Amino acid sequence: MKTHNWKKVSEILLDCLEVETSNRRKFLDDLKISPEVSTEVESLLAFETETEDFMTLSANEISRDFFSFDESGEKSFVAQQIGIYKIIKELGFGGMGAVFLAERTDGKFEQEVAIKLLKREFNVEKIRRIFRREREILAALTHPNIARLLDAGKTGDGIPYLVMEYIEGVPVDKFCLENSLELNERLKIFNKICEAVAFAHRNLIIHRDLKPSNILITKDGETKLLDFGISKLLDESAETPKNTTLFGAMTPEYASPEQIRGETVSTATDIYSLGVVLYKMLTGTFPKDDTDTRKEEDAGTEGRGDAENENKRKQKIAASPRRRVPASFHRRTVAVSEIKGDLKNIIGKSLSDEPERRYQTVEQFSADIWRFIDGLPVTARSATFSYRAGKFYNRNKISVIAAALMVISLLAGISVAVRQTNVAKKQARIANESQKLAELETVKAKSEKEKSEKISQFMAKVISYANPRWYAEGAKFDGDVKIIDVLDDLTDKIETEFAGQPDIQAELHHKFSEVYNGRGTKEAREKQLFHARRALKLRKQFYGEKHELIAKDMYYLCAALKTFKKPDHEKIAKISAESIEMMRETNPNNLNLPFMLQDYSIGLMMPYDINTKENFEKSHKFYLQTAMPPTDKNKYQLAENYLREALPIYRKYYKEDNQAIAQNECILAYSLLMQNKMTDFERYFTTCKDLDKKPNIDSKGTINIIEDALAKKSKFN
Repeated sequence: MKTHNWKKVSEILLDCLEVETSNRRKFLDDLKISPEVSTEVESLLAFETETEDFMTLSANEISRDFFSFDESGEKSFVAQQIGIYKIIKELGFGGMGAVFLAERTDGKFEQEVAIKLLKREFNVEKIRRIFRREREILAALTHPNIARLLDAGKTGDGIPYLVMEYIEGVPVDKFCLENSLELNERLKIFNKICEAVAFAHRNLIIHRDLKPSNILITKDGETKLLDFGISKLLDESAETPKNTTLFGAMTPEYASPEQIRGETVSTATDIYSLGVVLYKMLTGTFPKDDTDTRKEEDAGTEGRGDAENENKRKQKIAASPRRRVPASFHRRTVAVSEIKGDLKNIIGKSLSDEPERRYQTVEQFSADIWRFIDGLPVTARSATFSYRAGKFYNRNKISVIAAALMVISLLAGISVAVRQTNVAKKQARIANESQKLAELETVKAKSEKEKSEKISQFMAKVISYANPRWYAEGAKFDGDVKIIDVLDDLTDKIETEFAGQPDIQAELHHKFSEVYNGRGTKEAREKQLFHARRALKLRKQFYGEKHELIAKDMYYLCAALKTFKKPDHEKIAKISAESIEMMRETNPNNLNLPFMLQDYSIGLMMPYDINTKENFEKSHKFYLQTAMPPTDKNKYQLAENYLREALPIYRKYYKEDNQAIAQNECILAYSLLMQNKMTDFERYFTTCKDLDKKPNIDSKGTINIIEDALAKKSKFN
């Protein structure tokens, strides 16, 4: 901006601050000022209405347009004394203030600091409140990896200032590049950054502008997080605008989709930015490379002062917020082709467009990075058996191979001498493992072998039911036998065939209970209940009182109890609540948990069971009273919470066009309808009906309930 326009800008800005926010647009239009002045005033007003901070950019990036020069051409604050500090030089300027390098002059010790100073023209109460808010944020952040607030005060003429720790360092992405760091070295530095951000989050502070230029590595190799100029104190009672960010108060390349759209931000916003920072640290590029296109777009608006072209430019940037660095930067980086497997999943989860699909905390993000470094399974990938087995094998190749050799030697009858040699090799590979542990491993291997042999014998017995010969199990059925007949006949053999092995007995009883479920006859219901109870008892005998498999068996026991004509809903509700609480504690990602939450929500609020048409309304109070932990929410509010908790777990395991997800969307729509949350209701009900049209999905029962409720509401209104 031209210097002679600044006086006009400052006068109009101070006048605008006295006008109600809703009337400011009309106030500016009536002044008939130039587009350049109008645009500048609006950008400065954004600080007051949106960010409540006086600096929105780092010291090296902000404009130098707004500080006056004296006749000699030197900045007026250079060489001045502020408190015990003398200003040496300028570091950067912003619309309402500046940052200076200063040195301590009281003689106690030598120290260089960075001083943030409010500009005289903006030394008014509203902007002083903004300045105090930044001081409160910085005062709460005492952490070795965050630049510290050292002092605060006012100059002799009443201008407030902040004294910050002065950090000399290199941006983290540049540091990784210049030092040609290995992949794991970069990941460990990133976890240092996560520690600092997690500390800020624990103090209820969101940074909102995480990027490499705000993360420096000092000459001592220490990581320092800077510039909380646009950060926010989390306040659950605050109105939404206090937790949103304008496009100008962030760095688009690192901003989350919700920031770009001007929506509510949360700790998930910082997690998204950390994902971009990590990708940049590793590869020197952004996750989506579209620089050339955007350069052409930016060139088309460069030099234009009118607000319309500026808005178009911002919209284009917002639509494609991540940029690519020049080709010369692609030296000594981690190849993009190395970002695969677990690491790709970790970064992908942090960069999800939907905040709820990202890591819930920075600690979880960091923990997954450590798991990747240590070769452990990561939470960003579904914990299938083959995946976990593969990770175990990669970590323990020597041990796994040794165990395989031991099993082969036992089956083939290899001599005692060969087995001892194999054990000796295993002990050499496993450093300093005691003899007692080796003996326990041998006993365990023998036990597993015996268990495998017994299971094989049991399965052979199952197969023999198809044999009609007199000596086979199928003789009494003439070889013409149904699976259900086999299960009936084997029920009594479970605990004799696997005596002393309650874990196997429990699993077989559980599977038998599943088979009898839904067969409809009284006999089948009783057998289902018998096996469910027996599975739960044996599971507790083997695992104790708390385990994810015990929680699952409690859930299946409730399913068995519900099949009877007059189920005890008070008892069922109590067991269901306990099983949900136990599963949350033992494995919150277990696929059974969303089914538990969905069934509990049906018991909480649905007028009748979707499958049996049994009237549920009298039982609602039991489900509400026994919910864990106790709640003061009504049944529809609690059901909504449970169904929203279930949905992301379903999506970890299933595609969108799945019966479980479709049913969850439908029941969630019903809970929203009964609370008159019509906007959300329409969205979920539309999804519910769309999914119902797909093959192998049937949600008509729930859709009928919703349409009946809609009809009643319409009639009442």
